[in-house]
Amino acid sequence: MKRRGLVKQLLLFCLVGFVVTSVYNSIVSQVNELNVEEVTAKSTTKRILNFIPSTRTSPKNKFKINCRKIIEKDKDEIDRATALMRVSPPSRLQNGDYINATQDCVHFRKSFRYDNYPVTNEEREFPIAYSIITYQDVDQTERLLRAIYRPQNLYCIHADASSPDSLHRALAGIADCFGNVFIVSKKEDIIYNHMSRLKADLNCMSDILSMPQKWKYFINLPHQQFPLKTNLELVKILKTYNGANDIEGIITHGRMMPSRFEFSHKYVNGSWKRIGKRTSKLPLNATIVKGSAYGVFSREFVQYTITDKRAKDVLKFMEDVKSPDEYYWATLNHNEVLKAPGRYSGNPEKKPWLAVYASWGGRDRCHGKYVRGVCIFGVGDLNELVSKKELFANKFYPDFQYLALDCLEEYIYNKTFSHLPFETFYYKQLPFIRKQ
Repeated sequence: MKRRGLVKQLLLFCLVGFVVTSVYNSIVSQVNELNVEEVTAKSTTKRILNFIPSTRTSPKNKFKINCRKIIEKDKDEIDRATALMRVSPPSRLQNGDYINATQDCVHFRKSFRYDNYPVTNEEREFPIAYSIITYQDVDQTERLLRAIYRPQNLYCIHADASSPDSLHRALAGIADCFGNVFIVSKKEDIIYNHMSRLKADLNCMSDILSMPQKWKYFINLPHQQFPLKTNLELVKILKTYNGANDIEGIITHGRMMPSRFEFSHKYVNGSWKRIGKRTSKLPLNATIVKGSAYGVFSREFVQYTITDKRAKDVLKFMEDVKSPDEYYWATLNHNEVLKAPGRYSGNPEKKPWLAVYASWGGRDRCHGKYVRGVCIFGVGDLNELVSKKELFANKFYPDFQYLALDCLEEYIYNKTFSHLPFETFYYKQLPFIRKQ
C-alpha cells in the first residue's frame, strides 16, 4: 500500500512538472513569435494574472475590492469599486503620522513591509538610482518609495524648499530609517516651467554620484508616478539597454513648442515674460530637441551631465528657455556632436520611448479624467496599464479614483512573489539599444 501511494505521488509530481513546463514554454514561445502590438491587452493581462498569487492585498484595500477582477475588466467589480469611492474617502496617513511612525524605524520598516521582498542575486548586482521629486502628499510619495525600494538601490528625495515644515520632517524621518535613502543636499524652490525643476534632478544626480555604490542606471520620478514593472523586471530591461539611455525626442517643429526656446523668457512676479528673440546658440552647432522631463539615464550619461563642459554649456543655454527640463535631456541625447554616452544617433521620433506611459487627450483612452491634457488614471485603466511595455505610469491622484493606485500597488506587490518568466525579446529589438 505504501509503495502504491508513493507511485501515485511520483506520478502526480511528474504531471505537475509537465504542466508547469508546458505553460512556461508556451508563454515564452508566444512572446518570441508574436509582435507585441498583436497581443491584446486583455489576453496578456489574463495570462499574467494566472501566475500571480492573489493571497496578498494592498494594506489600503479596506473594502476588500477584488483587484484581480478589476484588472481583468470585470464590469460588476469596477462598478462596485466606483460606487464605493463615491461615498467613502481614501484612507491616507498625514505628515504627523509619518513623523511619529518613524520614531521607531524597526517597527516602521516592518509594518510598512519594506523588508518583505525577495531579492535575487541578479538584482543585487544591478543597483538602480532614483530621484523622487515631490512638493506635497507624503503618503503618496512613501507609497512610490516602498514600491521601488530594494536595499541595494539608492534613493534621493527632493521636496520643494517652500513645502510645509511638516512635510520636510516627515520625509526626513522616512529617509533616516534607511541607509540608502536620503534627502537632497540642496533643495530648490520649484517653479512650474522654470529651471528650478531641472536643477532639482541635477542636484540629486550630483549627490548620488558622490555615493560609493556602483549603481548602473538613474531614473527620475515625480511622486505621482507608479511602477508598471517589478524591480527584477526593471533590472532585466535595463541590462538589455546595455548603457543606452531611454529619453524621448521630438524634432517636428510644430510639436516642439518653438516659442519656448526661440524667445528668451524670464519669470517675473509670478508670471512668465517673453523678453525678446533669442540670439545665443547651442554649443557645437547642436540642434535643440524636445522631450520629457523624465527618462532612464545610464550612469555614464549622468556623469557626463554633471562634469562635462559640453553638457554645462547646453545647461547655460537652457537658463532662459521655458520648461528647460523638457529640452535639456533630449538635446543632450540626440545630438551626435555633443558625444553624450548612451546617445541615440537616428531619428528620435522613429524610436519608442518607454520610461513613462502617459495618456494624452485626443491620443489615448482614459477611464479617469483629464487634467491639463493628461489622464489621471482610474480603475478602468488598469487592464491596459498592466500590459504596457513602459516602465512607469503617470499619473495618479490620491483623492481621485484612489482604488486604481491601491490595485496597481497590490498587483506589483504580488507579482514580485510570482515566478512568472519575464521575456526581454521586445526590448532587445528596440532601435536605441546598443548592440554588444
